[in-house]
Amino acid sequence: MPSARGSFLQGERVVTQMAVEGARSSRPTSDALPDVLTVPDLAEFLRISEKSVYALISGKHITHVRVLRRVRFLKTDVLRYVQENRVSASEE
Repeated sequence: MPSARGSFLQGERVVTQMAVEGARSSRPTSDALPDVLTVPDLAEFLRISEKSVYALISGKHITHVRVLRRVRFLKTDVLRYVQENRVSASEE
């Protein structure tokens, strides 16, 4: 079993969801995401800082909802954002 997060097969990156030694197993997967996410939830899922999440919000790059003065993200919007921002290997 490989110890890396991904492996290479015929030049294409194959993403695996296998646990990496020493990795946190409590990291949410897309199936385990709640229907409504907070800024810390989204930062953990995307593996970016909360500051970067706020940059996505202020740049209007990701759809969000304001509940009172708090920012929330719908699971469907987050998954759509990830899908729409995929870059194929041929584009790089």
